Amino acid sequence: MKLTPLIYVVIGILLLVGGRKFFWFFVGAIGFITGFTLADHLLGVESFIMSLSVGIIAGVIGVAIAVFLQGFAIFVGGFLAGSYIAYMIVTSFGLVSQEIFWIAYVSGGIVGALLLFLLFDWALIILSSAAGGSIITDSFTLEPMMETAIAIVLALLGILIQSKILMKEKKSF
Repeated sequence: MKLTPLIYVVIGILLLVGGRKFFWFFVGAIGFITGFTLADHLLGVESFIMSLSVGIIAGVIGVAIAVFLQGFAIFVGGFLAGSYIAYMIVTSFGLVSQEIFWIAYVSGGIVGALLLFLLFDWALIILSSAAGGSIITDSFTLEPMMETAIAIVLALLGILIQSKILMKEKKSF
């Protein structure tokens, strides 16, 4: 079950170009997409409205954490982004067993959290760009290899855009 492609594309583009600049949006968007996507895995939810509600609640919690508890939000945002990216990689290769799903989800989350904690700006640029690219390609029905290739190109484009913004900001100091 998916949201309309337009919502995925808008969220993905915003993450590609502004994920580092708007950390609260990054955490909220990742919370929303993760909550919506995993509602059926975690809760066995098959209703679109219930999945949407879980996504909205997770997104609002993510924004609140990002605004009021930034240190914790770094961990949560990194974990969720890493998890989502790992989930997209595993499913793009057709590996959908529950065991592989949870191993990829947890290990991707740990890697994402560590990266974001240790290398905040650059990890946020990379994670938000990779998540944005994955979210955009997830909104279309593509062959797995084509989906992965397009997601990588979009992620690289997002990294380029956000790194230029970061360098411009550092020069102005």
